[in-house]
Amino acid sequence: MEIVNGSDRLPVLGKPLYLALGNFDGVHRGHQAIIKKAVEKATETGGVSAAYILNPHPVIALRPENQMSLLTDIVDRAEILAELGLDYLVVETFNEVFSQYTPDYFVRAILQNKLSVSGLFIGSNYRFGCRGAGSADTLLYWGEKLGFTLEITPMISYKNKLVSSSMIRSLIIAGAVNEAADYLNYYFYRHGRVVKGCGIGKKMVYPTANITASSRLLWPGDGVYLTAVGGVDEGLLFGLTNVGSRPTFNSCGETAVETHILDFNKDIYGREIRLCFLEKLRDTRYFPSAKELKDQISRDIEEGRELFNYYRQVKNGKGNSLQASCSVLRSS
Repeated sequence: MEIVNGSDRLPVLGKPLYLALGNFDGVHRGHQAIIKKAVEKATETGGVSAAYILNPHPVIALRPENQMSLLTDIVDRAEILAELGLDYLVVETFNEVFSQYTPDYFVRAILQNKLSVSGLFIGSNYRFGCRGAGSADTLLYWGEKLGFTLEITPMISYKNKLVSSSMIRSLIIAGAVNEAADYLNYYFYRHGRVVKGCGIGKKMVYPTANITASSRLLWPGDGVYLTAVGGVDEGLLFGLTNVGSRPTFNSCGETAVETHILDFNKDIYGREIRLCFLEKLRDTRYFPSAKELKDQISRDIEEGRELFNYYRQVKNGKGNSLQASCSVLRSS
């Protein structure tokens, strides 16, 4: 898949373009259904498939005081969309000028003149144009006038729940990462560069890899999680990741993301690693002494090993593959 920064930079294709519209934050099961239809149509007709997204997210750009955190940044979305078989990802810069585009102007200036779309694919709740005035009806009207088709995908229901980015955000904030993975169709993951921490873990014989946490990306709620760790030379490893404050050592400062990688004790400072959140083990809590915290970590590791054996033996090979990239889509 090729990433194109701006609709005016898409090369002349000489083939029909089938375009999926949406922000696709999280690229969850509902988004995947839309993308797959565009890819299938392009394959059937010998055309080209693409997704069109705005960056930054309109809510963040127009209301910077809003505390909205994203499930996925552009890099994450591109990686998952590529796995779905898209040919192009068109990333359009969203700014004050763009926010004033009327739905009609957007259709004519972008979809017709710059992209020459043959078919569009959207979710049933897709809105576009200034103040979200454009809808599926708008696109149906223009499709008849300009000659492009429109396919509307209704919201996907999975395990008796409608799948949405907001619902998945709520699950992740609550620490329900295992349930969130069902609706994402992959294990929720984060990546970051390993940086120096306070050194407490090393003193306790449980060294940790500390990574920086972006304030614009959603992280699971405070707690200790079972994680699969990718990005080290040994391939996929397992770890215990603490997200949140260090209440026993509050002098160390604010929110932290630190992982004790099992059976691993190499220097990986400066390396980028990826954490796949498998499930929550316990809440973060205060311990009266360092010894009591150390004893609890020992229990966490023992419990973690049992669960990791379960993930190795039961989850692998059953549509739930744990890969070093942690973003491989499930088969079901």
